[in-house]
Amino acid sequence: MNPEQYDFIIIGTGPAGMSAAMTAAKCRKRVLVVEKEDSLGGVCVNTGTFPSKTLREAVLHLTGHLKKQIFGEEFCSLGSSEISMDRLKTRLQYVRLKEHAIIDSQLERNNISLIRGTATFIDNNTVALHQVGGDRPLLVRGEIILIATGSRPRNPPEIPFDGELIVDSRSILDISTVPSSMIILGGGVIGSEYATIFAALGVRVILLDKGTRLLKFIDQEITDQLQQHFPNGYVECIHNVGDFEIATEGNKAKIRLDDGTVYRADTLFFALGREANVKGLGLENTDVVLNKNLYITVNDLYQTSVDHIFAVGDVVGWPSLAATSIIQGRIAALNAMQRRSEGFPTIFPVGIYTIPEISYVGMTEEEVKERDFKYVVGRCYYEELPRGQISGESEGMLKMIVHKDTREILGVHIFGGGATEIIHIALIALFHNAKIDLFIENIFNYPTYSEALKIAALSAMNQIDYEECR
Repeated sequence: MNPEQYDFIIIGTGPAGMSAAMTAAKCRKRVLVVEKEDSLGGVCVNTGTFPSKTLREAVLHLTGHLKKQIFGEEFCSLGSSEISMDRLKTRLQYVRLKEHAIIDSQLERNNISLIRGTATFIDNNTVALHQVGGDRPLLVRGEIILIATGSRPRNPPEIPFDGELIVDSRSILDISTVPSSMIILGGGVIGSEYATIFAALGVRVILLDKGTRLLKFIDQEITDQLQQHFPNGYVECIHNVGDFEIATEGNKAKIRLDDGTVYRADTLFFALGREANVKGLGLENTDVVLNKNLYITVNDLYQTSVDHIFAVGDVVGWPSLAATSIIQGRIAALNAMQRRSEGFPTIFPVGIYTIPEISYVGMTEEEVKERDFKYVVGRCYYEELPRGQISGESEGMLKMIVHKDTREILGVHIFGGGATEIIHIALIALFHNAKIDLFIENIFNYPTYSEALKIAALSAMNQIDYEECR
């Protein structure tokens, strides 16, 4: 039997794969998507972005975190001891199911075929699909084949993961009870987000970071703010952690550091990195090249070493964000169809959903110093922001880095309420090489979080004018 032919075969239904599928379908291409998991949406919908952000919002609402800031302890909704994992999981599952229904509807409306099963390359053009419940593989060929298989936690085999005492980012949400104490190993985005979420829930967290500071890729002043404002003061952060041994001891998880220090907790969450989902794809049967870290190598158009095979999302590595994966999928599909030849945007925002949240766009102060730019820093502290006082989110700041000579905005960094929303205004400003005058001379709704941009711009202008008047 001859393999069935498609214009596009897309392996994976996460943000990158779905974006590519929708783009190709809108161009009237015959599209097939393949998904090996029981649920559509990839890590983003099922174990990553959606669940962790849903958990964050649920914890904020159930604990009355913001009410406590405004009215005091007696007005908070529920004590942490009254919040069960079952209650939290109910909300998580509701959001997952809603998103699954949306994806199903998108596939149906756009006449996109779906096959559930694993995909293995036979050669550069042919893919064998091992369907769930199928007796034998179905062979398909694609004019364009796009790999969007995502990533998974990088779990060393010597660590005794059991899904309860010792967990990873897939199993953390499946624990049966809210622990009273937790060790989190890893000071990156996932570790930092979950540390603040569980701390807001009343869990005592020990956050072990292998680096010199948390989230080392963001502006240090912002990470300092995060550490100063951990929810309830319940996160103990320990840096420069070296080698370690992890084990269970009775009903506790235990970690021994190379300096002999031992920590015990109800749960240990291992959050040290992720790896590309390339195992089982049969890439050895193709001419697709992997880099030294076993991510798929692509060019600026997301084309692999095989002209008609593209790869997008976590499977190609940095920046490994849901937002960036969506644009990668669209770019790859357009380039594959030769509708447009463009690369990834040079300016894009990053959002980190700690409590409070963090977002930034542009250069950090450390980067500006390295380039030896003349600059000033304008700041707006949330405790001085009317909206911050009104909403109870008075912890935080907006930092604006400005070129002293040109008044051009070089970077904006936010720690506080609404950070991931406000940052899009800054994104557009940086995209158009705007000067601080843009914010100073225009009217902002009052009171709003966005007003912080105007206040920070005024702060920067005052410093520039002071220098000019000396």
